[in-house]
Amino acid sequence: MRALQVVGWGDRAPRAEEATMKPRRRDGIAPAPLHGPWGQIQTWLEAGPAEDEHFLEQVAYSPVLSEQSFAPGAEELTELWCTGGWISWLGGPAAAPLSSWPRRNDGKPLSHVLTVDLADLDAVLDAQGKAVWPHLREGLPTHGVLEVFHDLQTSGYGTGDRRRRGWLVRWVSAPQRTGLVQPPADLEEPTAVCQPVIPLPGFTLPPAADAAGGPVDRFEVAAALEEQLLRSWMLLRTGSTAGPAVPISHVYGHSQRGEINARALLERLLPLTVPGDQHRLILEVEGVTALDGWFGDSGHMEVWMRDSDLAARDFEASWCLVRND
Repeated sequence: MRALQVVGWGDRAPRAEEATMKPRRRDGIAPAPLHGPWGQIQTWLEAGPAEDEHFLEQVAYSPVLSEQSFAPGAEELTELWCTGGWISWLGGPAAAPLSSWPRRNDGKPLSHVLTVDLADLDAVLDAQGKAVWPHLREGLPTHGVLEVFHDLQTSGYGTGDRRRRGWLVRWVSAPQRTGLVQPPADLEEPTAVCQPVIPLPGFTLPPAADAAGGPVDRFEVAAALEEQLLRSWMLLRTGSTAGPAVPISHVYGHSQRGEINARALLERLLPLTVPGDQHRLILEVEGVTALDGWFGDSGHMEVWMRDSDLAARDFEASWCLVRND
C-alpha cells in the first residue's frame, strides 16, 4: 500500500503567485518532463541545444525522493508505517528490528539519515515503462527497507574511515511494522529532522561539474540542462522556482557534484578486484532542505557500492562520501 497523497504544500499554503507559476525556459531549454516516459525525455533533450549525443547516451533512470506530499514530523510517518503503508523518510527513528543503535568505534551514536521503502521504490515505474529505458540499471532489492546511518563527520576521503565505522548501510529484508526505533538520548544532531518522503519517477544527466575544463559549449549545455531539471523539481516540491537551484535526493543515476573525482578516490579506497566490476552510485542525499547543515555547508552524502557487492547484497561494504566540493 503506497502512502501517496494528494500533492500538498507541507506546512504552508501556496501564495497566489506560486500556485500558477511555471518554470521559465532557460537558455532555450524547456521545463523538464519529470514524470514523463523515456520518449518525452528524449524529445526534451533533442529539442534543446544539446545536439551532442553525449546527453542522450548518458541520461540515467533515477527515482527522486520528494517530500512534496508530507509535512515534517513523526506522527504521519508512524501511522502510515504501522498500518502497512509504503513510506520512506529522512532523519528521525529507524526501522525495527535493530538490536542496538549503530555507533562509531569511539561510542558516538550515528545519525539515522534515510530509510527507503524498497517495494515503493521498485513500483515507481512499471515493467512496461522500464522496458523502454535505454541502459536501465537498478539492482537494489525489491522488498524491505534500505537504511543509512552516518556520524555526519566522517568524509569518506581517508583509508581509515571504514575502520572508524563512521557510517552504516543496512538492508532490513523483513522490517517489523509494530513500531519504530527511537534514537538514543546521547545523539546530538545539527537539527531535529523527521521528514517523510516518497520516491517519484526521475532521471539524472551527466553532471556539469564533470564537463568543467573541457569544451566550453559542452559545459554550458550541461549546466543549463542541469539547472532546468532542478528548477522543474523545485516547482513540483515547493511551488516556486525562485532563488538558487535546489538539489535533489535520488536513487541510482549521476552524482550532482560530479563523478570524476569520486571515482578516482574510490579506485583507491574501495578497489575493484573482480574482473568487469564497477563502482555505482546507489544514493545521493542532499543537505540543503530537510537535512540542512547535516553534511556541512550545503554538502551532500553519497552512497557508493561495487556492482559485485550489490549483487551479493553486501551493504556493509558500501562506501559513503560527504561531498562539499
